[in-house]
Amino acid sequence: MKLKNFAAATICVAAGVFAAPAMAGTVTYDITAFTSTPTNIASLLDIKQFDSTLGALSSIEIEYSSVVYGQLLASNANTRLDKTVNGTLGATMTLTGPGSLLLGSTSGTVFSGTGTAHKATLLTSILDGEKNLSTDVQLDSGSFELFTGTGNVQANFSLIADGTKSGGTGVLTKFSTTASGIGHVTYTYTVAAPVPEPETYGMMLLGLGAIAFVAKRKSRAA
Repeated sequence: MKLKNFAAATICVAAGVFAAPAMAGTVTYDITAFTSTPTNIASLLDIKQFDSTLGALSSIEIEYSSVVYGQLLASNANTRLDKTVNGTLGATMTLTGPGSLLLGSTSGTVFSGTGTAHKATLLTSILDGEKNLSTDVQLDSGSFELFTGTGNVQANFSLIADGTKSGGTGVLTKFSTTASGIGHVTYTYTVAAPVPEPETYGMMLLGLGAIAFVAKRKSRAA
């Protein structure tokens, strides 16, 4: 009876290995980041590729964000009067991959308002603001091949800050803008079921042999 139980348990273990379902896995890598940099920005970013030895790729998610900080500077040469200055500043962030593949694009307003250029002052900040631009893109299977390998994919990063401003006679104005950026890529994949070790086959054969032996003895006894 003990031998029969051992054989049955062995077969169950082996069958469990053969029937093990595929499992899902994820791996995340940082994309090239940069700290406070004067705009406008045009730069190449590195995105690490997916190693196909991990399994079969099922999805790619690319996230990137940039914090844009802007100021409107003004000087007023008039020694008797303060001057009102209007200013609006916007920013656009775009990330594209090989073959102009769009990996993210967004825009927003950094600030919009009215400031005062005080009389007889040199260039100084009269308006400022900050805007967080972020994108989150899921790529379809047609892009998987580009992102599979052991190296990097290069993406073109662009951040343009532009706006409008107006002041009275004797007022000089200019924008000053900087931006930082950070992001990551997440690969989701299916892990193939493990290939049974030779020892597993041995256990299964041992169990089958034991069952056959027990069955033969019972047949003889009958």
